[in-house]
Amino acid sequence: MKVIYVTGAPAAGKSSTLARLVEADPTLLHFEYGAELTKHIMSDGRPVTDQQELRARSAGIVTPADVEAVDAKLLRMVAQCRGNQTILIDSHAVTKEDYGFRITAFSQAVVQQLAPDEIWLFYTEPDIAVVRIRGDAKGRPEIAEEQARMHTHVQASIAATYGVIAGVPVYLFDTHGAQADLVERLLRRLENDR
Repeated sequence: MKVIYVTGAPAAGKSSTLARLVEADPTLLHFEYGAELTKHIMSDGRPVTDQQELRARSAGIVTPADVEAVDAKLLRMVAQCRGNQTILIDSHAVTKEDYGFRITAFSQAVVQQLAPDEIWLFYTEPDIAVVRIRGDAKGRPEIAEEQARMHTHVQASIAATYGVIAGVPVYLFDTHGAQADLVERLLRRLENDR
């Protein structure tokens, strides 16, 4: 039973791949950071209707205090469930904003408390990310290929930093191929570690 931090730039296929992974193995516990952040902000009485709107408004509504509150919820859940089931944490520290990018990364102390056993980064080619976002934005801002490339590189650097802090391996998975094949590969990876 492991704690796996899963990240990647928007349109890398992270959330949809994890949904299929959990569907294939319902024993997996999936903590979707964006959904939890949306619930937190809505419970605070701020006018956000769903996660798509939160993505669209991003830095205009999400504060460092919001991130700290959801981090605390995540740490409580991991402390309670660690060792009982594999936990997949779906999160990304980098958001595309109207001025460029914003990074709201975990602190060193949070990474150490989280103590992931592995870090997975999902990525795809920049032109694929652009096409995916144009086809189904889900609140994400449109991006150019160079912005998609930069987003992936910055997200990868944060994943590598988390891996160094936690002293754990970081796996980078290319999501350009068939999603079913990736899900099967991830299931085999999880089976090998049980």
